[in-house]
Amino acid sequence: MVRDTTKAKSGIIGKVAGLFGGRDKEEEAPPPPPPKLTPEELAPNHVDPDEGKIWPAKRLNVVEKLWGEGYLTPGGTDEVKKLLPLLALDKKKSLLLLGAGLGGINETMVEETGVWVTGLERSPELATLGFESMKRASLQKQAPIHHSTMETMELKPKSFDVVLSFDGLYAVQDKKALFATVCEGLRVDGELRFTDLVLPDTNPPGEKVKEWISREPAETSPHPWPADALQALLGSLNFDVRPYDDITAEYKKWVMTGFMRFMSSMTKTEMLEMAQELMTEVEFWSARIAAIDAGELKVCRYHAIRLPDKKKRKSVEELTG
Repeated sequence: MVRDTTKAKSGIIGKVAGLFGGRDKEEEAPPPPPPKLTPEELAPNHVDPDEGKIWPAKRLNVVEKLWGEGYLTPGGTDEVKKLLPLLALDKKKSLLLLGAGLGGINETMVEETGVWVTGLERSPELATLGFESMKRASLQKQAPIHHSTMETMELKPKSFDVVLSFDGLYAVQDKKALFATVCEGLRVDGELRFTDLVLPDTNPPGEKVKEWISREPAETSPHPWPADALQALLGSLNFDVRPYDDITAEYKKWVMTGFMRFMSSMTKTEMLEMAQELMTEVEFWSARIAAIDAGELKVCRYHAIRLPDKKKRKSVEELTG
């Protein structure tokens, strides 16, 4: 049987276009492809090494083609490099990266600045893959990646010059404990910079946000805070907190650019080979973009600087001897 590759590719393009509102609402979706034999039917005794994984190799192949080698989030290396000049990093400084993923951010920062990086990753799968990636790059000492839920994180006091995160904190439930620990771990004048998926106000999450939450894996189930509440939390700690930036429009553009670049670089054969994984990724991102388009979710960039420790007032007994 000869497959109609034109229709298959057209169906994928329609799905991607629909992610950004590019499909006419009344346009009929292309007919579903004929059913395929399952791996079990094709090879009953074959054991799939990726079975049960959230981040199987085939998915990572698509994700890295979307965002860049070693990257799991929109913006990729370009956005990391734009940030680096603001941080004055060098080989004498230490940086904590929350949500290190596969290690692409680690590698970029080390290559560009020579900084020493400690990466923490919530997903056990990704932490293992990231650690192995750093070993292959001979960066296991300068930029290691470790697993941490970031719920009960412990840091050596005043041990980091910078703490960064790119969409790596929305799954943390106890944000008060997280940022209190981060504050203690930063040196005086050290910087905290992060982007996060947040709610626009204090109203309960809308239906689109609930749909987005339901599509995320249990280990990274979102617990988004209102944007202003997160800012207030930082202000309650020993930080000089700068106004946050709403970068939702930029974020959506990064997502669109990633998918469009992916589509334009793929041949028909390549696209068909990874069609299932690509469709899965489109559906995953559709829920997030739908929440953003509905005004129920936004992306903000935060910046805070560690202040000197507040001096404790002496008691009457200490003053009078």
